[in-house]
Amino acid sequence: MSASEFLDESPPKIAEEAEVAAPTTRWFKRRKPLGALAALLAAAVALPVGVHVTDEEKPQTRQRQDAPLSEAQARRLAEESGKEVEVTAARSANTTTWAKPDGSFRKQVFSAAIRAKVGEVWKPVDTALERVEGGYAAKAVNGRVLFSAGSKPQVASGGERSSRSVTRVALRRDTPGEVWTELVRLNTDGYEMVVSWPGALPEPTIDGPRALYENVRPGVDLVMTAQDGGYSHLLVVKDKQAAADPSLAQLNYRLASPDLAFHLDAESGAVSARDYKGEEIAGSPSPLMWDSSGKVATTDDQPAWMPTDVAKDHPTLGLAGMAGAEGARIKVAKAALADGMLSITPDSSWLNAPETVYPVFIDPSFKGHKRSWTLLYKTEGSSSFYNGQNYNSGGTNEARVGYESTTGGTSRSIFNFDFGSELHGAAIVSASVRALQTYSWSCSQKQMDIYSTPYINSSSTWNNTTGFWNRKIATDMSGYGYNSSCPDKWIAPDIKAIVTEAATSRWGALSLGFAAPNESDSYYWKKFLANGETAPYIEIVYNTPPDIPIAANMQTFPGGPCLTTAPGTSIGKTNVTFQVKGTDRDNNLHGIHVEIWDWETGYLTYHEWLTANSDGVITKEIPESYFTSGRRYGWKSKTYDTDGWESPGAGPMDSGGGGWCTFTVDHTVPPSPTVTSTHFPPPGANHSDWSVNPASTPGQKIDIRGSGVAGTDIREYQWSLNRPAFDQKAIPTSGDLATISLQADIAGPNVLYVRTVNKAGNISTGTEYPFYVRARTGLDSPGDVTGDGRPDILAIDSAGNLRTYAGDSAGDTDAYIPGAVQNGKPVADGYWKDKATGKSALIGHSTNRFPGDGLTDLIARMPDGKFYVYPGTGTGQFDVGRRMEMLLPPGAPNPSIFRQIVVTEDVDGDGFADMFALDADGLWFFSGYTGASFTTVKKISGSWSPRDIVSVRDISGDGVPDLLFRSDSDPNRGLILRRGKPGPNGGADITSLSSAANSADGQDNTYATTYWSRAELPLVLGTPDANGDGIPDIWVTSVNGNQYLFPGARDHMPGTPTGNDGDGWNTFLTIG
Repeated sequence: MSASEFLDESPPKIAEEAEVAAPTTRWFKRRKPLGALAALLAAAVALPVGVHVTDEEKPQTRQRQDAPLSEAQARRLAEESGKEVEVTAARSANTTTWAKPDGSFRKQVFSAAIRAKVGEVWKPVDTALERVEGGYAAKAVNGRVLFSAGSKPQVASGGERSSRSVTRVALRRDTPGEVWTELVRLNTDGYEMVVSWPGALPEPTIDGPRALYENVRPGVDLVMTAQDGGYSHLLVVKDKQAAADPSLAQLNYRLASPDLAFHLDAESGAVSARDYKGEEIAGSPSPLMWDSSGKVATTDDQPAWMPTDVAKDHPTLGLAGMAGAEGARIKVAKAALADGMLSITPDSSWLNAPETVYPVFIDPSFKGHKRSWTLLYKTEGSSSFYNGQNYNSGGTNEARVGYESTTGGTSRSIFNFDFGSELHGAAIVSASVRALQTYSWSCSQKQMDIYSTPYINSSSTWNNTTGFWNRKIATDMSGYGYNSSCPDKWIAPDIKAIVTEAATSRWGALSLGFAAPNESDSYYWKKFLANGETAPYIEIVYNTPPDIPIAANMQTFPGGPCLTTAPGTSIGKTNVTFQVKGTDRDNNLHGIHVEIWDWETGYLTYHEWLTANSDGVITKEIPESYFTSGRRYGWKSKTYDTDGWESPGAGPMDSGGGGWCTFTVDHTVPPSPTVTSTHFPPPGANHSDWSVNPASTPGQKIDIRGSGVAGTDIREYQWSLNRPAFDQKAIPTSGDLATISLQADIAGPNVLYVRTVNKAGNISTGTEYPFYVRARTGLDSPGDVTGDGRPDILAIDSAGNLRTYAGDSAGDTDAYIPGAVQNGKPVADGYWKDKATGKSALIGHSTNRFPGDGLTDLIARMPDGKFYVYPGTGTGQFDVGRRMEMLLPPGAPNPSIFRQIVVTEDVDGDGFADMFALDADGLWFFSGYTGASFTTVKKISGSWSPRDIVSVRDISGDGVPDLLFRSDSDPNRGLILRRGKPGPNGGADITSLSSAANSADGQDNTYATTYWSRAELPLVLGTPDANGDGIPDIWVTSVNGNQYLFPGARDHMPGTPTGNDGDGWNTFLTIG
């Protein structure tokens, strides 16, 4: 049973568009290297838009157009409606696509254009001529063709005229008495050419797509017919007398183009117009002559040519020979091309032969290269009948297949179907080639074979295509168009296999040849329409599967982007995260399959289908235990959608990546690096070696080496200062040596953290390189003991040793130095606590206590119950050998009862440093410090057992010191701010700090709420501004062993710390 028996006999429906007016902009010329220009003699690149209509033509109203529907939008609408919906965004001149309710798509790919874009609107091809500025042009075609409006007066005798005036155009003279008239101007894909006629031309008579120029020579008419993508050119020689005109001995046409070159094929006489790359833009087949002896075979002998009413007054338009050369006596004219002149030489013996029936027709035609087909005629085996020209005059193209006994001619036909990249990778559900059969020798079903052939052009002939017929892909049994018992009908042989191959191999076009299996039996002879919407087309039902992943969208962490060359990326002893981004034109991507294997053995290491996120990305972490050190691995991925379709291959190889992603695993951990520096020597055994230059000296050098690792195996060194962040990089520049340039702004203890990262990404254990930086010259600022201007922290560890931590704005306290020395050496362990009782010293520092040296000193209530002053050395250390016992004023309590001391700058405005202390329940104030003694002492408040002093400094910003303390009795009010009143001598009125009622606000203010209890934060220390905002800050230790820096605020402190050091701070005895 023939597939065609189930087909609708009507031609395929073409989407209609709203009528629009021709724009009123002038033509423009755009030079662009495309591949199919109209060029030559009659190759009419049909008229696009962009021409001027005359005043006599009324523009049609532009109707509003809906926005084009994308594939995804049409697919959704089809699913919702249960009906096919056109993908209007995918329209082209020769293709139409519909979304089907089941999620697939249906596409028709024609061998000829079925629509043309007029302005921004697709419209059915309309070759009817209309008067425009400069001549006559077709209404809606793909390309531009402008026929001459004539160059000499002629009396109208019927037919359509756009005006009664004569248009004088394009007259030029090469030699005296020689006149050339621009006959046709062609423009396609931005290329332009002009064909000129040797002499003046009359004003034409317009009959649909035809322009008749009568009596261009005595007894000779010229008929120009607009076609989509080109035009036909026909000289009608009415009798032998006209044929005897010497001007017909050689017909000359002048060809000109600013960007095309013209070539003549010596064998066929076909002319082509080629761009700078040599690609054919347009072509003219072999020039053909035929007489009026033929009869076109039609169904039930119906007329092959139906003249219009215009032919009554212009008989040439009604001649039977206008239908073409079928059945007539034919002869190929000779063609020559030289210096831009195309010369056609008719065969004089044929013209004068007694059997030649006049009128005679001479047809040198031309058409653009795109959307083309050709007739191959064995009798004229070296001649080209590109796009059926000559055999099919007047724009009614018919393809022929098989042997025709009346003339003894044998024909084959080849069609080009251009679809670009639209079907690349598509999953083909079904595909058929459909052709409207208009004639067969009888109603008997006879076979026709269909072949996959190379792409044809204007030089294709019977003789040079004999090698095209070696791949038969389908057959069709049919017999339609002979009479009313078997009328015209569409055939549709199945070609799914070749279309699938085209989609998989990413072809841009498909060429199909029609041939009879028996080319000596006339019963196999058939004809098919070959123009417009009745041209052969391929109908394809397909699903657009997701795209094959590309290398650029595949990567690992670590490792980076996919590499396809050995050994690939190098990955160390770590889990490996694989990431792939998939894409799908239908926007229904569901997931991605990842497959990993051992490169040498092929053993499958891992594979899994993974669901993609909304961005089409999957991420999968594979444990390092899956990989063996020293082995190379490959990996690939493919996609699948919600309809169950998989990508037609796996990436990156099948998407053009040149291979599979590959990586090599190396679990070898490099040794820790070696660090040396002359600018920053290590502290030495006695902690007595300091930097060459003081803090903040720029350009200090530190060298890093790989400890035996070759420089070629080192990716980088990672380093950081005073915290193990390793957020800086140093790349070896000479072997394994990398030198970093450092400016250490913190005086006192510093530590450089360095580690090695090898090419595989394995990371060494970090090297800690401690060093001491000398203080800058000048007086210490409050809280600073190292000389860098920043407040520092003193702490007593669980062993009873004093440590000095250099403070910084970020709250990092990774490095410290021994805080107590005697004769330049650290004191023995346990100096700061009683070994028998475990009682620790209470410590505090703020400013200079030994007059004259400008260095911050340490005040300590030692385990023996006495106060001492320990002179600072300016380097963050205190000399225990020079300590002095502090004298207290009369009435002072025994220092042994104190549980906290807070050493401050001048609070009461007398010009001397002060101190606050807490006993079991009372708050004491010591004032007027001079020469290791205080002059006054006063208990200013009681009921302090649940409270701890945090800070006595100006917090609110009014220039008056305030009292900040912790209350352990109210969990919702952890820190309390009591604002001081100005004192008589400046500073604060101490009485205003004694109670809430006496304060500046008459009440205590909540400074921080929860999580400030003694259980959670055992040690709390207020400090001068550390982060540079001008507000005092707070150091704390937590029960979990961390130490934090909380930046202060004027009225309510934020709850987020900026520093975090986990160095077992829950074991420290005190800070101060």
